[in-house]
Amino acid sequence: MKAPTFPRLASVILLAAAPFTRAAVSVGNAFSDHMVLQQGMACPIWGKASSGEAVTVDIAGQTKSAPADAQGNWRVKLDPMPAGGPFTLTFKASNTVTVQDVWIGEVWQCAGQSNMDTRLSFYPNYADTVKNANIPKLRYYTLRQPGETTKWEVCSPATVGKLSALGYFFGREIQKAQNVTVGLVVTAVGGTFISEWLDPASLAADSVLSRNGDAMNGDMYRQWVAPVVGYGIKGTAWIQGEQDRSNGLPAYYAGRFQSLIKGWRKVWGQGDFPFYYVQLANYGTKQTVPTEEASSAEIREAQRLSLQLPNTAMAVAIDIGDPTNLHFPDKHSAGVRLSLPALAMDYGKTGLEYSGPLYRSLEIHGSKAYLVFTHTGSGMVAKGGVLQGFALAGSGGAWVWADESVIHSDTVIVSSAKVPVPAKVRYAWGANPLGNLYNQEGLPASPFRTDGSQIPVSMRRTAAHGAAASKLAAPHGAGGLHDPLGRALQEPQRARYIPVFERGR
Repeated sequence: MKAPTFPRLASVILLAAAPFTRAAVSVGNAFSDHMVLQQGMACPIWGKASSGEAVTVDIAGQTKSAPADAQGNWRVKLDPMPAGGPFTLTFKASNTVTVQDVWIGEVWQCAGQSNMDTRLSFYPNYADTVKNANIPKLRYYTLRQPGETTKWEVCSPATVGKLSALGYFFGREIQKAQNVTVGLVVTAVGGTFISEWLDPASLAADSVLSRNGDAMNGDMYRQWVAPVVGYGIKGTAWIQGEQDRSNGLPAYYAGRFQSLIKGWRKVWGQGDFPFYYVQLANYGTKQTVPTEEASSAEIREAQRLSLQLPNTAMAVAIDIGDPTNLHFPDKHSAGVRLSLPALAMDYGKTGLEYSGPLYRSLEIHGSKAYLVFTHTGSGMVAKGGVLQGFALAGSGGAWVWADESVIHSDTVIVSSAKVPVPAKVRYAWGANPLGNLYNQEGLPASPFRTDGSQIPVSMRRTAAHGAAASKLAAPHGAGGLHDPLGRALQEPQRARYIPVFERGR
């Protein structure tokens, strides 16, 4: 008996009809009411439509069009626009999608793990902040909103509780200083390793990660970053690293963190956009021994060394953490400190010191170690009295606390009777470290060690320092240290004649 041909005929009819089915033009949630676009930038806009269908985008008097490709993807770039609003953003194809209350201003990505993800409503100390958060020119889009549709929110007492606490204080500072609308794109998830945030190319380049085949590697990037890659941003604000204190992982942190920064910059296609981050906060029992073999200290050192990348800056937080709570409640100080490099370097606030003292170089002269710092601001100080937190060791010797730590200009001179010939120095090297070196602007010095890898340093000689720099070329010579006129210097005078070091930006 011959088989019926109806099923085959029906499938032919369906296949023939398929090309005539039209898909409505659509855009992701990032392009929705109350959104913020980055001013002064050719911002990309993208979405879906029928293959080959022309999509037209209108905003603020400009019109852009592009056809959808074979997979139904379309993309346009808007011409740069100055700050302003509100505008209507319209998408037209076989249907029309309209987005209202669009503003042009400053957009920052807020990324990392729990200390970025934790929202204002989590902290009882910010109850009044929430009640008074009527800031219509501060808006946010948090990709991970469990149980809710992600959408742009305007900061108000009713909505701000769901915003990253650190992101809120960071964004509020920028909004106040610039008086434009600020948008925060939050891509943060608690309890995550840095390997989970790497883009595919960076993962493939990491020989250890590519060998172990862990499906979690890159998972956070795929879920929470990839959907907004290319959205026009000014830069990224980041806090993460607590999870990577696990056994063996700190050794990889510097390489992976730098890979993340370079990888995200590459996939965004905006060049070396600003990437500012918070160093690990203090946590745990207060340091009592000269140097702890603490994974937190190793992560902080990896973060400090990542300053060698261009357009990076670091906010030190070793004095604002909570010894018993990894989710330290002082997000206000962290957010303000994180905003300082943006205000100084991106928004032209001249004369603003945006960092605490950063170690730059070590010279040994006799029994004393001379540590040169940058970002000393109006001068370095020992907060609360006697300078603490410096430890010395000879070559192969044990670490001991410095007997004497003295500040001279941009230099700290340390020594110990137990170490007649010092070889290396560490400062604030512990999970909850001892250390009270600040600049007069109130910003703490970063922990550091002089042994191991260091940031490449370029030397710049000024008229005031040039002659002295040549005299200091061989500080261990029999002739000792001299000023520009060739006169012998006493050690306390030495710091006045140290060459000026500048960070390669």
